[in-house]
Amino acid sequence: MQNKFYITVFITFIFWIEGCVSPPEKAVFSKEELLFNSDSLLSIYPNDDGLLKSIISEKVDYANKNNDMIMYKEILKINPNNPIANYRLLMNEGLKSHKKDYKNGQWDAIQFFSKASAYMDTLGEPHYWMGKAYEKKDEMDFELPLESYKKSLELYLTDNMRLQVTQSINALIKRKKTYEDFWK
Repeated sequence: MQNKFYITVFITFIFWIEGCVSPPEKAVFSKEELLFNSDSLLSIYPNDDGLLKSIISEKVDYANKNNDMIMYKEILKINPNNPIANYRLLMNEGLKSHKKDYKNGQWDAIQFFSKASAYMDTLGEPHYWMGKAYEKKDEMDFELPLESYKKSLELYLTDNMRLQVTQSINALIKRKKTYEDFWK
């Protein structure tokens, strides 16, 4: 009987100690530490998925606010498949290529915009810019730009971008009609 008592007291004591000792707390890092010390943090805590997500989230927010292509590249070093970073970098490259005057620049732009649209397939912006590149590549080609513009309207666009797409469609249709009327 006395052994049962001691066993009960011992088990109760163990449960009481377990309840008193709290598990080690997760480290909390500042926004600056997550942004600029991510390599060190990831080397100290390599298996902490929560930390990885926090770092990527902070870097994406920072890069979006500052249009920081270097930060997007850092995100891809940590997570090569990050759709936001891939999308932004491809759109940036596409816009740089689109600014070039020669046709190969427009083909490059179209390829970058197409790849960007694969990463964020709900956004219409890449299709709008593909339409602009098709127009710039060949001003007598009306079908490919029109197709791209219409596709962009089927997807998410900001109100401002939607207005730009609509204006581009109207200008393209007007130019097409002028061309057709000239050759009648």
